[in-house]
Amino acid sequence: MTNRKETPFSGTVTARNCPTCGHHEIGLVSENGVFRPLKTGTRVLIMDDNEPVQTPLQVEEVRATCETTEKPSQTLEGRYWIPEPLKGDRQMRLKYGVVISEETESVPLNRHIYESAYLRKLQFLIENEMYVPIAVILDRFFVAPHLASGETRDVITNMWEELEEIRQPVERIQQWFEKPDEKTLQLLIQPGTLENLENTPISDEEALKEQNALTLEEFLDLL
Repeated sequence: MTNRKETPFSGTVTARNCPTCGHHEIGLVSENGVFRPLKTGTRVLIMDDNEPVQTPLQVEEVRATCETTEKPSQTLEGRYWIPEPLKGDRQMRLKYGVVISEETESVPLNRHIYESAYLRKLQFLIENEMYVPIAVILDRFFVAPHLASGETRDVITNMWEELEEIRQPVERIQQWFEKPDEKTLQLLIQPGTLENLENTPISDEEALKEQNALTLEEFLDLL
């Protein structure tokens, strides 16, 4: 990254509250603690280095909002489910489709089971994001990088409590459970229409593979 005088500037990606206005911003912190915000059009050179970069003590607490999880990729296992009228449409499958865990497969599906599967899907997407910091993704979609603070469970709780877009799929599926009619179906596919809803047959196995190949950015783009 370079400044206006083309003088090289290197640092570690981090997030902070602007000391002037308090808004959340993403930027680089140099080894001596100088912060420089990242803006559209900024040129960045990424150095692949296995050694951890040492950062000032005062930014340690916010580093968690910008680091990605390096755990081995996990797999969603269980029974795939989505309202049958939506199963032929790929975008609807990625948005509303969930994988019901084996422990609850024998229990009649309800909002609580769906919500649990939905949150497990969200956890899967967050923990398997390997390339872009979660804070950057949340800033891009919701201007809310601060929600990425803490462990995965904290991030999920923050997103659930503060973002209506995250809760909306569960709330709409709840309405479908209560009244699975054409009016509720139309609500599920908004702003699309029933006429434009795809109807391409797909097996549960194929739909399960789609869920496991889904990324956090792809999912948030559908909300």
